[in-house]
Amino acid sequence: MNQLFRASAAVAVWIAGAVAWGQMSSSIPNPPIPTGEWKKATYQIPKAETRPAIDGKLDDACWKGALHASGFYRFQSTEPLKEQTEAWICADKTHLYVAFHCLDSHPELIRAHETQREGDINHDDYVLVAIDSQGSRRNVTQLNVSANGTQTTQLDGGTADNLTWAGDWTAATQRTPDGWTCEISIPFSLLKYPRGSKSFPIALLRQISRETNAEIWPYIPPAGDHDPVSYLCDFTGIEPPYYPPRLVALPYVLGTAGKTTSFRTGLDVKYPVSTTLTGVATIFPDFQTVEQAVQDLSFSYTEKFVPDRRPFFAEGNGVWQDSFLFYSQRIPMVDFGLKLVGKNGPTTIGVLGTTAREGDGQTAVVAKVAQDLGRYSQIAGAVLGNDIGGQPNNRVAQLGGDYGWAQKGRKFDIYANGTGSWVSGGRSDHNDFFQFSTDAGRGKLNGSAYYTETGPHFENQLGLVSEVDVRGSGFNIYRNNAHDRGAVERDFYGINASSYRHMTGGFFHDSISGNADISMRNGWEYAFGADTGKREDFKDNTVSGFVGWNQKTLFQRGGVNAQVGRRENKAYRFIDISQGALIAKGFSLHLDFNHLQLGDFENNQTVLSGTYRLNSQESLGGRLVQTGGKMNVYLSYGRRSRHGTDIFVLIGDPNSPTTRGVITVKLVRPF
Repeated sequence: MNQLFRASAAVAVWIAGAVAWGQMSSSIPNPPIPTGEWKKATYQIPKAETRPAIDGKLDDACWKGALHASGFYRFQSTEPLKEQTEAWICADKTHLYVAFHCLDSHPELIRAHETQREGDINHDDYVLVAIDSQGSRRNVTQLNVSANGTQTTQLDGGTADNLTWAGDWTAATQRTPDGWTCEISIPFSLLKYPRGSKSFPIALLRQISRETNAEIWPYIPPAGDHDPVSYLCDFTGIEPPYYPPRLVALPYVLGTAGKTTSFRTGLDVKYPVSTTLTGVATIFPDFQTVEQAVQDLSFSYTEKFVPDRRPFFAEGNGVWQDSFLFYSQRIPMVDFGLKLVGKNGPTTIGVLGTTAREGDGQTAVVAKVAQDLGRYSQIAGAVLGNDIGGQPNNRVAQLGGDYGWAQKGRKFDIYANGTGSWVSGGRSDHNDFFQFSTDAGRGKLNGSAYYTETGPHFENQLGLVSEVDVRGSGFNIYRNNAHDRGAVERDFYGINASSYRHMTGGFFHDSISGNADISMRNGWEYAFGADTGKREDFKDNTVSGFVGWNQKTLFQRGGVNAQVGRRENKAYRFIDISQGALIAKGFSLHLDFNHLQLGDFENNQTVLSGTYRLNSQESLGGRLVQTGGKMNVYLSYGRRSRHGTDIFVLIGDPNSPTTRGVITVKLVRPF
């Protein structure tokens, strides 16, 4: 009887606890979606009399008087929220402070795996602060914090990843019985803003890993699906100070021991010419400790784009978005470099110059100026020059612009540019490009059509120019969507077609392709594609398929991608198999295997990468790359300090085709 009584009491307590839990986690109702014509609101940020202790606890006095967001809205969807969020904002003379309370009725399902600062938190639960500090309605700085306090940063315009160089900010989180909380302190010195600014457009966002669409505050209407930055609300009441220009120097010393011993030093310097323009200088920068991207073996008629991770080129890389115009991989070495990048009101400026003595020597100059014209339009001009010893010099100039407008929730854009090239002072040839595009956001039919021509003698030694002597046009139509209910989470369908002829006469190529990509709520992903066409005397026909699993996880995701058919009138097969594994807490491996067969030619590539995250700022790593009978293995240690010396140790060379018996130690001490 007593056992029955105790069991009944336990059940009653469990039921009462469940009811109380449900009442606690749903204590914030979903706010009503605004009706009628949307109008941009303005919010006043209160002054913080005392600074909050950034510990993740929401018990500081400043939050009681802060601007309170008492309920978030579904972003890019009208589906009601399952888990609500509230937030607070306040500021003092030097910092902006933001706090979140992320309610969750299933806290055991909160995902927070990434621990490395600037790592991958896209599959974790996280919050985000978006700030358009320049008021351009075009670009934002994004500060992200995962549920375990991991920070990632995307600064407007781009920057290198040294914390003293880029600027630091702090955040902390706490788990609670009803979810988790977060506090963020953002120094105004981190942001670029015009002198005398009194307001910033701001948005707060929360992403729950097990849900599709994020939630946001303030409200953004469906019309903002294709261009949310334009719909950010203004937050006034701030008085960000003017900071006198302060030079940041990043010197390094590097020692290498192996068959030979060497020692070298170098220096990177950053100087804010104004609150929005940044000057950068580099002397003998070191790129050998920067692990470059490994290109897969899949067939391509043209050169593939490979991302550039070198720090000097990272600062302000958002200015040069067109690799056809400027592809920084065309500058392999730098002895001395200067750069000026940033915005001055509606004007974007980017100037870069480098010189190197290695090989035949190279001197390169790139300059671009763009002027915003309203919300969607812009005009831009650029000039480039490249001089390599013993070769004809090359000059390029481009003038282009966008004209955009929005109507009934759909954005339209007309873009055109003309590019001319000169070799040894004489006019060489031209490239012209014209495109019309339309975008109505998710769930709607979107697409673009273009026309382009590149003369037979066009030359841009600093650009990724794959083909010359071509004239052609093409189009693409696509539809993508994200669903908050059902087994399918995201889906994409598209079709592309193009037709080209040689400008000097004769057929070049025709092609048409279609593809579909479906992501399931359970973490599986399926993709299918087919293309057919003719290129010169070659007929090409391939089909492709991809199956992925654990796509919502950071470490265990994997997949198989296969393409079969004909290329260059030869039997073609490409297989890519990838798989990640979490071996122990903080220790993960990732394997990627490529197999290529083109007629009688075969090649295999294996890439095995490993990372052991010691803490948020230190890690051990390594990579094995085996391609075409050659193998390279290297090991590394890295520490990116918030206030001290950055340390990098390499055993081997990450960018050599074969393993090298060399040890490299690099120390970077910012001041």
